[in-house]
Amino acid sequence: MPRTRTELERDAKVAEIVEAAESRLREGGYEALSLAGIARQLGVAQNAIYWYFPSKDHLFVAALERMLREIAARKPTQEVDEVERILWFTDEFQLLSGLRPAMNERARSSKVVADFVGELDALLARMLSNALRDHVDAEELPVAVETFRATVEGTFVKGLDERERRRVLTFALERLMRDR
Repeated sequence: MPRTRTELERDAKVAEIVEAAESRLREGGYEALSLAGIARQLGVAQNAIYWYFPSKDHLFVAALERMLREIAARKPTQEVDEVERILWFTDEFQLLSGLRPAMNERARSSKVVADFVGELDALLARMLSNALRDHVDAEELPVAVETFRATVEGTFVKGLDERERRRVLTFALERLMRDR
């Protein structure tokens, strides 16, 4: 059955709000995610945003989910070297890493954010497990995944530039991916 005009208008408005929220997250992090500011930017009443999103946390998660979909849409093909694919994803997840403190803080009091963080962690672990599975013994796979994730986060926390971060991560991956 075709969608109604009302459904299409709603989808367009939701997309517009989420796009504005994502832009604010990219520019200024969670602190810049102001519902009043987004309402002013879009020329709507602040209550109109609550019509589509029950809370700021729901909008936060919707913007994060959009960012993940955009990353997935651009992912490299299987022809790209395995290490380079992993490094590409770590580059793409850098912005999300910068939002991680806000995610963790909001997850303490918001079920919608806590659920998103749990799903994101499971997704990242699954992706890394799949990439490392052929290179690491099965009993060591969980610790190898956590080791690499901790190394990635460490490079972000240290503020390494892309060149140095890739050098460190390539070193770690090459050690983890040594043939059994």
